Amino acid sequence: MTILSSTPSAIKFGTDGWRARIADDFTFDNLQLVTEAFINYLKASQMTAPVAIGYDNRFQSETFAKHVARICSGAGIKVQLFKAVVSSPTTSFHVNQNNLAAGIMITASHNPPEWNGFKIKESFGGSAWVATTAAIEKNLKTKPTVILTETNIKLVDPKPAYFAKLKSLVNREKIKKANLNMIIDPMFGSGIGYFKELGLAVTEIRNYRDPLFGGVNPEPLPINLEDTFSFVRESSLVHQDKLTACIILDGDADRVAAIDATGAFINTHQVLTLLIYHLVNNRQMSGDIIKTFNISQLVDKLCQKYHRKLYVTPIGFKHVAKLMMEKDILIGGEESGGMGIKGYIPERDGVLMGLLLFELMAYENKTLGQILDEIMQKLGYFYYDRTDLHTEKAQDIVKKLKTAPPKEFAGKKVAQVEDLDGLKFYFENESWILFRASGTELLLRIYVEGRTPNEVKQILGAGEALLSL
Repeated sequence: MTILSSTPSAIKFGTDGWRARIADDFTFDNLQLVTEAFINYLKASQMTAPVAIGYDNRFQSETFAKHVARICSGAGIKVQLFKAVVSSPTTSFHVNQNNLAAGIMITASHNPPEWNGFKIKESFGGSAWVATTAAIEKNLKTKPTVILTETNIKLVDPKPAYFAKLKSLVNREKIKKANLNMIIDPMFGSGIGYFKELGLAVTEIRNYRDPLFGGVNPEPLPINLEDTFSFVRESSLVHQDKLTACIILDGDADRVAAIDATGAFINTHQVLTLLIYHLVNNRQMSGDIIKTFNISQLVDKLCQKYHRKLYVTPIGFKHVAKLMMEKDILIGGEESGGMGIKGYIPERDGVLMGLLLFELMAYENKTLGQILDEIMQKLGYFYYDRTDLHTEKAQDIVKKLKTAPPKEFAGKKVAQVEDLDGLKFYFENESWILFRASGTELLLRIYVEGRTPNEVKQILGAGEALLSL
């Protein structure tokens, strides 16, 4: 999604829809303009099925959702408005299973507390295609025209069907019988209570509504998890007879990361690695693998080991979803923590991925860290970090590197260069650095994978140094 200026004419859609600062650009008037543009797109596409509307725990999300529902109703669109807060995957699943025209999720996902958003779900349940958002942008008007009504609004509860599906995809009894100390950190978001409603005896932290998200962004990154690390370490000491793990969800629960019993962060690359290992080795499921351009080489190693074809896509889960709909895909994942599996919808779901991580521990009777270490002992050790640098030079830096790629970088010989999405330098020991300029912000994203933590710091430092040149 994309940042707005304060004028309606500047409303732009990004990957899923539109997001902006509440009361600055995310206003009731602008929300009506966006909703009416969405409605006109549905009518032009001759979509007559109802539309689902869900919302998260952000400030006034339920009020914004009801406003959108009344606009749709006034335009003659039948609406299924959810009775309470839900995760984005719940909305996606409901749209998919009920053959609805589309879904709207009022959420800004992992963005700061002062933001909210209008996330669009296609009829298959996944993020809006680029063609869809482009068509909606063209429909934007400068003044609202629809008179709000409530005649076409039906209140529904999508959770029972969603939970039933998740229960069919995991072995809850095996998880329950295992000696696990399961901790959940929903980061004050809409995943609160989900694991408990699935019948698991978990300990939840940060499990009440706080529109300020405890003063951090609801994104499962180490910088936002200081209290969680401490809680996990203390809980692990108290429950030394059990296998401890913490599942962390982002604000709308479609992304996931984890913390091991030792307090070590299990990043999204490692989560994807663990899930591939589990689904192939323990569950013996068929299908190939998808990763985005900024995901670990460890995934490549596993695909080689298991003789699974690996598809590499540009960054963004919509690229993963498209392949999941076309090919026999076991699992696909992106660096930001979104992952989806076969037998479900072609979309991310942090709760389902968390359940599968607990199931993995139950199968192996080991901690996530122990399993990951065993995998890397066989396939090689890989470490990862990234930084986002606010700079007006972002586009120029990437363009300059593409025009004349260096033969050496960070004191290492560049063995290969790829430009699928940004510019990526591979080094001889399979470490790499990826430069990617944001298309919507003055931002340079630098992703690095190395064979040791020190190597990661060295390469990342060399990347950051480009800003001073």
